[in-house]
Amino acid sequence: MIKRIFTKYWWTFPVLLALSMLVLIELFTKTPSILETIIEILLLLVIIALLTSWVLLLINKQWLKVFISFIASAVVGCILWLPLVISSMLGPDGFGKDHPIPEGLEYCLPLSLESNKNEVIDSLDDKSYLQIWNDFQGGLYKYDFYYGSLGPGEIFLRCYEVTSNIPLSEDRLIEQSRVKISPQKQFGKVVNKQSFTIYEGDWNDYYAARIEVWFKSTENDKERKLLEKVYRVEGWMR
Repeated sequence: MIKRIFTKYWWTFPVLLALSMLVLIELFTKTPSILETIIEILLLLVIIALLTSWVLLLINKQWLKVFISFIASAVVGCILWLPLVISSMLGPDGFGKDHPIPEGLEYCLPLSLESNKNEVIDSLDDKSYLQIWNDFQGGLYKYDFYYGSLGPGEIFLRCYEVTSNIPLSEDRLIEQSRVKISPQKQFGKVVNKQSFTIYEGDWNDYYAARIEVWFKSTENDKERKLLEKVYRVEGWMR
């Protein structure tokens, strides 16, 4: 059954490749959203299906179909990857340079995941604790969060550039950082190494961001801020 689908409908995979890449480009050139991640996953599945169809066609010695499918896919890839390549070559967006860190501002530095260090509990609230970690590229981060008594709900982050109060990667950051939690009655770790991305800015072009930890209750659907902390951050060069 599966073999029949891949060999009979082999021509649909280059078409699906083109459609998924077009949608990805449309999302890529606008405000990032959770849809971009979904399309990236679908694109990966289409590529896997495409490679599978080539293997099955080769096994069945359908050389012409393999050739047509390969050429069509190569043309689609070359043409549609071009806008993404051009976008990445346009250079830095200058966000950090346009928003320099004010002299005398106190801020924290994200820790390296390999350092096995922990900062002291935040001085503003001795019953809560936030730690930001650098991930494998600039602009990619993880966070830990400790807190006291909380009901069932969700923890998520909001980030703002300090000097102009500009929201950073607003919609996507909230979705990426969101973690569902169970009720707890004592101080403990609520979030463990949850990933999130800051898109504004470029690698090594640092600026100050106020990172806020928010809680949304499942009992009454209300949101409240639990903690805020200023970090020096950089943007992910995508």
